[in-house]
Amino acid sequence: MTDKVNLDRASLPDQIKEHLLEQITSGVLKPGDRLIELKIAGDMDTSQAPVREALRELEAIGIVETRRNKGARVRIMSDSELGDIYDVRAELEGYGAEIAARNGKHLEKPLSEMLARMDTAARTGDAIAFATHNTAFHRIIVEASGNSVLLDHWERLDVQFRTAINMARLDMDLAHAAASHKPIIAAITAEDPVLSRRLAKTHVLDNKPGSTNT
Repeated sequence: MTDKVNLDRASLPDQIKEHLLEQITSGVLKPGDRLIELKIAGDMDTSQAPVREALRELEAIGIVETRRNKGARVRIMSDSELGDIYDVRAELEGYGAEIAARNGKHLEKPLSEMLARMDTAARTGDAIAFATHNTAFHRIIVEASGNSVLLDHWERLDVQFRTAINMARLDMDLAHAAASHKPIIAAITAEDPVLSRRLAKTHVLDNKPGSTNT
C-alpha cells in the first residue's frame, strides 16, 4: 500500500477495515502478510489508534491474527474452516429463504435487479463487484425473513469477504455462478417455502470448498 487514501474522519476504523478487506480479497495482501500499524497509518494518513481498532475488528471475525511480539498478520484460512462456515451459512440462508418465500412476490424486483448486477460483474470479470452484489442478493432474502437474530448471525459470517476468498481459490465461473441464483428467485416469488429452503441451502453447499460441483 503506497498510495495515500482519503478517509472520512467520522468512521475511520470502519473505512480502514473495509480498505484492508479490499486489499486482502484483491490479493494485494496475501495470507501470512504482516500488517504493520505504523505503515498502514502512514499510507492512510491517520494515527495508529483507528488502525489498531480496525485490526481488532478484523481479528474478531477471523481475518487477522495477532501473535505476541510478532504483530498482526493476514490469517491463513484452511479449506476445512471455510467449508465449516459454508455449512452454517447454508442452514441460515435455507431457513431465511423458507420464511421469505411465505410472502415472496414482492422480492422479484430487488432480487432480479441484484442478479442483473451480478451478470454485469461476471461479463467484465470483476470478482470484487460480483462478491459485493452476490452478498447483497442473499442479504435481501435474509432481511426479508424479518428475523433479526437470523440476520445478526448471518452478518457475523462476513459473507462478502469469504465469498471473494472462495472465488479466488476455486477460479469460479462467474457467469455460471450468477445464473445459479435464478431458481432461487423463481421459488421465492412463487411463494414455495419448502422448495425455496432446499434451493437456497443447496446453492451454498454447491459452492462450498471441496464440493464436486465447483
